[in-house]
Amino acid sequence: MPGPKEATPDQCQRFLRPIINELLRLWKDGVVIVTPKYPQGRLVRVALVAVVCDKPAAHKIGGFGSHSHTNFCTLCWICQDLKSTPEAFKENGFPERTNKRHRELQKEYLKCTTKAARDAFVKQYATRWSELHRLPYFDICEMIVIDPMHNLFLGVVKTHFYHIWVQLNVLRKTKELRSLHAILAKLKLPAHLGRLPSLIGEPAGGSLTADQWRVFATVVAPLIIPQLWAQYIPEESPEELARRRASEIATILKQKKEAAAAARKAKAAEVVEEQLGRGKRLRRPTEKAAAMDIDPDDSNGVDAGALSEDDSGDEYGINPTQSRRRKRPRKPQSTEAEDEARDSNTPVNLHPDDPANSLKLCTAIKTYVRESITEDELVRADKLYREYCLELVELYGPEVIRPNHHYATHTPRNIRNYGPLHEFWTFLFERLNKVLKGYRTPNHAGGELETSFFREFQRTVQQSRLLAQGAREPSGSELRDAVQLMYRATDDDRGTVQGLARNLDLAQEDAGISFQLSPRFEKLTLPPDIYASVLTNLQLRYAAVALHSYLSLAPSPDSRALYPQAFSFDHAVVQNRRYMASFRSISPTSSFVTVRVSDAPSSRFWVGELSAVLVVKQDYIAIGTQTFGYVRWFRPAPIDLSGTVWEAFDPLRVQIWAIDEYLAPGENGPNMLINLQDIVSHVARLDVLIRGRRHWATIPVGTV
Repeated sequence: MPGPKEATPDQCQRFLRPIINELLRLWKDGVVIVTPKYPQGRLVRVALVAVVCDKPAAHKIGGFGSHSHTNFCTLCWICQDLKSTPEAFKENGFPERTNKRHRELQKEYLKCTTKAARDAFVKQYATRWSELHRLPYFDICEMIVIDPMHNLFLGVVKTHFYHIWVQLNVLRKTKELRSLHAILAKLKLPAHLGRLPSLIGEPAGGSLTADQWRVFATVVAPLIIPQLWAQYIPEESPEELARRRASEIATILKQKKEAAAAARKAKAAEVVEEQLGRGKRLRRPTEKAAAMDIDPDDSNGVDAGALSEDDSGDEYGINPTQSRRRKRPRKPQSTEAEDEARDSNTPVNLHPDDPANSLKLCTAIKTYVRESITEDELVRADKLYREYCLELVELYGPEVIRPNHHYATHTPRNIRNYGPLHEFWTFLFERLNKVLKGYRTPNHAGGELETSFFREFQRTVQQSRLLAQGAREPSGSELRDAVQLMYRATDDDRGTVQGLARNLDLAQEDAGISFQLSPRFEKLTLPPDIYASVLTNLQLRYAAVALHSYLSLAPSPDSRALYPQAFSFDHAVVQNRRYMASFRSISPTSSFVTVRVSDAPSSRFWVGELSAVLVVKQDYIAIGTQTFGYVRWFRPAPIDLSGTVWEAFDPLRVQIWAIDEYLAPGENGPNMLINLQDIVSHVARLDVLIRGRRHWATIPVGTV
């Protein structure tokens, strides 16, 4: 939609009208599509089954009141004053918002003939007209989905760590936050997950993406949070600490609200002065607008869950075609000595129940993001999340609760309607925002900006067509190699459509592959320990084929010697994931794997380091081509999870191992040689301290 200003909810409907007209034709009349199999054509009808977008857009498109409205939810009639009460986190705690009632209210809205009447209607009923009303099959309340990317990752997770722990000084900058950075530096993550900023939570650490918040919640936080809390023991009793901390949080938020109100008044005065200087007609706020005191986190109609660290709203609150506002002057940064002095005079704010509370959130989200989920798992995750929210109020006070916390209670409902979260989250589409922001628009605004976008787009298309021709050349050709070098060497494509396409190609390079070996390999002589394991494995599996070691005499005339020659591959792709062989990689972090070794629940999964991906093929032996993974198994620690915070959260699959120790060949444990298709997922590993002794703690990064 054109700028320079953001369209109002009613203006948005004008742009939706032609789209809805087409959807109605596709639903009623359909379209005939001719294919080679059906030369006469096949009639195809099209239905809109879901609207998935961020909350501000969802409320505009669906004809709901703003997400800062008193009745802010699209699925029930909860109000702002009750969002931190126990009823807000109970199933069916408030009357359901139905499609029938919403459509009735939309018809009533059309009867309002003046702007004042429409505003009064919206204030009372939180409903506007929506063009989606014209689609006879569309359930406006059910089919406008609460996007999990914005709601869970940029909303609930970010609020817990950054807005509560960091901004409200639960993690002191020079104490707990610095310790967290030290622990994070020791965490071993698979390469495909990337790295979280080493200074997470500080301005120098930058703003985390939604995908980084997902990794933080499902992999990083479950390992590091219990360790961080174990380093700082408060002197107060848990009850006293909770009361003091909640009171301090309420005071901080009140001061922030007052400061934001003062800043708005100062800005209004600045605008008035500027208008007077230019000789323009003075625009004064109405009595109602002047009396409004909006929570600073909900200002500008932007979803609090998606604000960036500086609360600028750039995450999605500003249309890329709008002229950007002048940046606010940066607040003066305190010196390290000042930070040290302030934190030394501040008591420990870590409550003993904080880790268990945060792990409830992590466990619920880890369950939600599974590629497949059962009804029982969904019910357990929903229960954990609701308990998390109730405890959040007790631990930090009701002031920390935001609309996103309530929205997330409807996540199971969306999963039941549309399947696992990856089926409908907006990770792919939101990356297009990065594309638009990446266009070079030096000092352009208004209509100039749109023209710049189209020119840049046309140049990108022409360049991509030329490069695509070269990319289609046969593999190994000089032209194709040159195109690949151009892709890798240039920085100009960052943020363009071509750059987005390349990023997605890399991310999806192994998608849809159930099993595949790397194109790179070498022929080698197996080390004695691996050779012995291969020989023993083949002798057990092929008892009818007499095999013996090439170092010994044949026990019978029919026996065949197995020679130590094999092919070693760089990696194997198993169920869309690439597992590196540590023998052939610089870092072993992408070689840590969890493997299904038994059907027994107590020892079903074992963690180790995938050392080699081997193929044994000797034509003179009738065993065909044999593919193995050689694993150095971690040694189980002589302790269990009892007494740790991880004990109550089995879905996280945290396991404890002896540090720097591996099982020896022949020792009691899994076979060193595995079927590569028994690999379940990568794991993350961290050195932890349990009962005064160091161990390895691992957590799977996929579905286990």
